Amino acid sequence: MIRPATTEDSHHIAKLIYEIWEGMELPLLRAYPKATVQTGLSLVVSDSFNKFSHRNILVKADEEGRAVGIVICYDGAAESELHERLLAILHASFLDMPLEMEQETQPGEWYIDALCVDQEFRGMGWGTQLLAAAEQWGAAQGHSRISLNVERDNGGARRLYESLGYEETGGLTLVGHEYAHMIKKVGKGSSEG
Repeated sequence: MIRPATTEDSHHIAKLIYEIWEGMELPLLRAYPKATVQTGLSLVVSDSFNKFSHRNILVKADEEGRAVGIVICYDGAAESELHERLLAILHASFLDMPLEMEQETQPGEWYIDALCVDQEFRGMGWGTQLLAAAEQWGAAQGHSRISLNVERDNGGARRLYESLGYEETGGLTLVGHEYAHMIKKVGKGSSEG
């Protein structure tokens, strides 16, 4: 079942965000204990307005209702404000070093910031289901352009996104890694809707 995240999901979502950050090799993960970072991320998810707020997350739940997959998305026009609030919460919780992130999206885009499925549940198509749900959510919000970034050396993910209709529109560097910025047109103004 895919459903909106709640504050009760914060602990499980924090673990998945941590896993995403491990893949990005964020320097703060070497500076703080895992439990400290995950506690800070739980606070972020419980908050009502920031990049990783539960209000910006859909979860794939297992049979017990536990969040085992997530997709985080929001209006690209709000990225800067959402990021500032995220930093404020992390700084109040534990962070005493800079955590600057490059601009990842643009106004006019429904941005898929992160997608992650617990390792135990990978290969079951849940990531694709979450992606489709995020696209539908964005279209329902009036967005006709869905965007995401994929690491250039992640050929498997890139092929998946291309097969789903995403096209590269540019590139960017995030935390020292090269990414392709990809966009899919949905809803009004797209060839599909």
